[in-house]
Amino acid sequence: MRIMPPPVCDRCRREVALPTLDGVRLSDPDEVAGFIVPLIGGADREHCLAIELDTKHRVLRASTVSIGSIDHTFMTPHGIFRDALIGNAAALILAHNHPSGDPEPSRDDERVTRRLAEAGRLLGVEVLDHLVVGGGSWVSLARRGLV
Repeated sequence: MRIMPPPVCDRCRREVALPTLDGVRLSDPDEVAGFIVPLIGGADREHCLAIELDTKHRVLRASTVSIGSIDHTFMTPHGIFRDALIGNAAALILAHNHPSGDPEPSRDDERVTRRLAEAGRLLGVEVLDHLVVGGGSWVSLARRGLV
């Protein structure tokens, strides 16, 4: 795993280093969780991450979209899809954490996921999954039929 230069969160101007999985094919939520949980599972604020994939679901880039507060982070279509469109991504996997340690998605998490999946369909960038991480556990919203 190679460490990329830290991206800068536009909202809070804090740098966050993310390891990359350049070229690795992600086909299962368990694989994604193995990458994501160690990064944000114990964070004290909500982080939203986006993993951009090519047409064969190989990782192009992983980035921090936003860092919020103890109970909220921003997940707007503009923020989520801007870099994916510029980077020519065919698909995305999203993830965010719950600092409370409870990975159970809120109604707002479900609503935002549906909205982002619809935006992705319109833009031609498929949202494959949205993982909610809490402590060392996680929930796949795709497995729950929300993507």
